[in-house]
Amino acid sequence: MSQSLVYGIDVGTTKIVALVGRVDSERGLVEVLSFGETPSQGLRRGVVVDREAAANSVAAAMDACGMGDEPVVVGIAGSHISSFNTEVTLLNRSRNLAITERFIHKLETEARQTGVGEDEQVIHVVPRGYVLDGSEGVQQPVGLAARKVTMRAHVVTGAISSIQNLLHAVEDCGARVTQVVLEPLASAEACLQAADRDAGVTLVDIGGGTTDVAVFLRGGLVHTAVIPIGGESFTSDVAYGLKIPYETAERLKVRYGTVLSRIVDPVAAVRVDRRHYNAHFLSQILEYRAQEVFDYVSDSLRKNGLDNRFSGDTVLTGGGSLLDGMTELSEDVLGVPARTAAPLGVEGNSNVVQKPQYSTSIGLLGYAAKTDKGKPKSEGATVNSFGSIVAAIKSWFRGE
Repeated sequence: MSQSLVYGIDVGTTKIVALVGRVDSERGLVEVLSFGETPSQGLRRGVVVDREAAANSVAAAMDACGMGDEPVVVGIAGSHISSFNTEVTLLNRSRNLAITERFIHKLETEARQTGVGEDEQVIHVVPRGYVLDGSEGVQQPVGLAARKVTMRAHVVTGAISSIQNLLHAVEDCGARVTQVVLEPLASAEACLQAADRDAGVTLVDIGGGTTDVAVFLRGGLVHTAVIPIGGESFTSDVAYGLKIPYETAERLKVRYGTVLSRIVDPVAAVRVDRRHYNAHFLSQILEYRAQEVFDYVSDSLRKNGLDNRFSGDTVLTGGGSLLDGMTELSEDVLGVPARTAAPLGVEGNSNVVQKPQYSTSIGLLGYAAKTDKGKPKSEGATVNSFGSIVAAIKSWFRGE
């Protein structure tokens, strides 16, 4: 049973969340012990653009939850993220043909060398399944015997410079980054059950700066994407369309916003700061942007051959999923049932964080619990193989 303390920092475009928790891996529960949240500065669409401002925001969140120089897991997103599916094959030359953890690590290392640009760094190699001497459908190969072993995997990469800037912003505050985790995978860790992944599901995490997508089929990760549109874009559209300050637009969006203009009376008015605004026009602005988000998701699925084979539901999470009408519009555009999800199995300070806007943060604690002193444990296809990218990035910049 894992009961050690774990630490996570969600460095988002609109907010920084720092969490200290304890994870009971046997029961699948996360106990939140302390929580700190501050507005985010120095980031744009998930990418650090001002190191000092970002570091100050991270430090404020860490102070708020009493976090010091502990080993932390940090979430990452941004338009620099890319991904692809690959498969690698190696011959098992052991005498008894038994597949070991070390052999699986060799397969993952081989996958890291495939199709990665010189300015990119692999963030995740996520096994989707294994083929042993021609036998398909193997999920847990360790301990089985085979001469020819093929691993099918989903590889996620990011720009070296963007990863390095994120590490700087966090480690400037005294924290020790042990893992960098793609944010939709962290959200999936918090919101999805094994049955969801087995049945097939598209997770759409609508954050402040980006919308992140993760698709699972038959229990395996088959597609990820980062769309450079988030809650900030919705608010900016309202501010521009109504010719009002951003802060006023945010209040209008949160208090009266809906993406279903058809349900709003064309002459209805809403009031903020002693001024009245046309509610129907407000909803049209928001609906147009939400439609664009789901169109992007649809295009991303189609380009990766998932439109015909994919039959699972859509799960919305993140703060942007709370906008009225998002599930209905998602169903209209994507053509499959949709629901909104919050983190599952949260104890302790759960009233604060058991909400969709904290899915990534809670998921980071789950990822932290799966490491031992910063080194990932291999548990087959159900757990992502992260790789030690932190050390790799640092050695790259030292020229080693």
